[in-house]
Parts: sequence; C-alpha cells; structure tokens
Amino acid sequence: MVAVLLALATLPSVAEAHGPVAPIASSYMARANQVPAGLKANAIDGDQRMWLRVQPDQTVIVADYRGAPYVRFSPSGIDVNHNSEMYYLNQTPVAETPPSSLSASTPPSWHRVSGGHSYEWHDGRLHALATVALSPGATFAGRWQIPVRIDGRAAAISGGLYRAHNPSIVWFWPIVVLLACVLAAWRLRRPELDARLARALGIVALIAGAGAGAARQLHGRPTVGVFAIVELAVLLALVAWGLWRVLFAHAGYFTYFAIAFVAIAEGLELVPTLLHGFVLAAVPAFVARTLSVVCLGTGIGLLPIAFRMATQAAGSEPVAEEDLEEEDDGAWELA
Repeated sequence: MVAVLLALATLPSVAEAHGPVAPIASSYMARANQVPAGLKANAIDGDQRMWLRVQPDQTVIVADYRGAPYVRFSPSGIDVNHNSEMYYLNQTPVAETPPSSLSASTPPSWHRVSGGHSYEWHDGRLHALATVALSPGATFAGRWQIPVRIDGRAAAISGGLYRAHNPSIVWFWPIVVLLACVLAAWRLRRPELDARLARALGIVALIAGAGAGAARQLHGRPTVGVFAIVELAVLLALVAWGLWRVLFAHAGYFTYFAIAFVAIAEGLELVPTLLHGFVLAAVPAFVARTLSVVCLGTGIGLLPIAFRMATQAAGSEPVAEEDLEEEDDGAWELA
C-alpha cells in the first residue's frame, strides 16, 4: 500500500490536469480578465473550457483558431458552425481530422444546439501556454485571447494563464501513519478492539465521504447540474444508511465493507487534489485534500477488520448468502 501511494505521488502533473472532462484539480488555471460589455465569460475546469453568456438581444460570434465563425449567439438561440475546425476538434471522441480546406472564408454551416443564451466549449487557446517552460517560482504563464464579434463589431475576450506549484508529498504520510496504527491494533486480535475500531473508522469514513461528495458535486461549471444533485442525493442516502447501521443497528462486516468501498471511491476521486496546485471543488483546497486523505485512510483501514469479521462469522456458523442483513448482525454478535 505504501508503494502504491508513493507511485501516485510521483505521477506526472499533466496526467490529471488535461485528461478528464471535468477535472477535480489542475496545475494551470485560466482566468478571464477582460470581457466586453454585455458578455459574461468564465474559464472552467481549470484551463480546459470557456463558458459564455450573452444578452438575449445581442448577436455574438466566436471565432475559431483560424478566424472562422464557430459559435453564434442570437436572440433566437445558439448555433454551431459545422464548417469550423473547432467543431471537428471538439467532438468527443474526435470524430475525424478537420478538412484541410476549411479557412476563415469558408461559408458557415450553422446548426442549432440550444434555444438559450449560454454555451460552453473546449478551447485550446486557454491552455496553449501550458507547454511553455517557466522560470523557477514563476506562476504567470502568459495571456490568451478569444476573438468575438458583437453585433458586427470586433472585440475579444482575454485573460491570463496561471500555474500553481504542486502540493507536498507530505499529504500522503497521514494515510501511511493511520494504516500503520490500524494494523498495529489489528494484530492484537481482540474482538472488542476490532469492533470499536471499526465503529470509529466507519463513522469518520462516512462523514468524510459525504463531505468529499458534496465538494465534487456542488462545484459549479459554472452552475450545478441536475445530475450532480441526484448523484449527491444518492451518496447522502448511502451515508445515512451507513450511519444508522453503525450507530443503532449493530453493523457487521457487510456494512463495513460497503462503507470502506464508498470511502475509498470518494478518496480516489479527490486524489488529483494531492497532486496539483489548483483544486476545482466547492470547498477550499486544504479541506478537499484533507477529505481525500481521511477517506483513503479510513476506507483502506476498514478492510482488514471487515475481512476478519467475515472470517470469524464464516467459521462460527453458516449464514445464508441471500440474507445479508442476518449475516451482518451475526458478525457483530460474534465480535
């Protein structure tokens, strides 16, 4: 386990910064510093995507890398030009190589994508400067610009790209220390100690897991979607079930296995916060990193105790596989 944690800590910083569609952390952050009047623009997901909202009575056209129109905002809605290089490059996955014949003078082929007035897209101009080598200690990578036309008038959205130094590897050591303490108590082979330790780890893991889920799902891009709310509600329901089992229903190994898996899953989701400087969550960076450490430490620490409970239950009396609730209670009574 120590080797796995150290391997995670030594991964290249770009591994998580530019890969995910909705990253939880990044080494670079793009910020829009100059936005024309009537527009509202935000760089989201670090340096990956641009979100733009326009006034309903405005007509705004965003240019692509070659100067061709890419997105058109109008009073009737939003259209995307299928004769734009960015249209091909922004397909997920990339459908095909953009035709070489496309240029700024190619007649546009507009297709309606929304009846609203806000839209987001991946824009390579935001993170193009991430490949530029910076001097030691420097945090400003350079300026980016996205040309637009507002009611026929040329303008631009511009801003800067910033770099944050990666966190210290020391963030992984609390996990190692916690696991060492749990294994030391586990080696004593005392059922009462195992039960108390499982109870304490389970409660902390559930609370940290709920916090980690809220930190991920409540981070707006730039708003919080319905799917994120539903996913968070499901997680909170699982946490409530786990707390009820641990506090009032004599939880056994099945419950602790479930708690461990939920905590580890949430902790792994936040692992990039331990590797990159900017944290893209609904909580401060220190809180997000602490939640990741606590989830991983308590989740992994629960596993050997749950395995022992399961072994003891199997060795005492057979339990029907289809009745997990009775199996769970039997493991607690044995402990």
